[in-house]
Amino acid sequence: MSEINVTAIFYAKPEKFDELANLVTEVIKDVQEHEPDTLLYYAFQLREKNEIVIVERYKNRAAIQTHVKSPYFRAFSGKLAPLLAKKTEIRAGGFLSGSRGVSRL
Repeated sequence: MSEINVTAIFYAKPEKFDELANLVTEVIKDVQEHEPDTLLYYAFQLREKNEIVIVERYKNRAAIQTHVKSPYFRAFSGKLAPLLAKKTEIRAGGFLSGSRGVSRL
């Protein structure tokens, strides 16, 4: 089965941006420590838009299930609602043929 790419865009309430950023940083550390089949997991910010984007790549669907069922991800998800201005946007898919791109990590 092919790798699965995911982006999650979080729209923070302006006064909650730093709190959301700290929460995202914590879950990133947990993912890196406990999920060997999560191949890529990082975030970047668009502070002027109060957005945080998490970029994810999973080895397969089983890796996604491990991620979403983990206690730290469930705790993270449970803390999101009061920090968000609107619903999180999540996109998932595989690589476009011939577009895997350059990786120097």
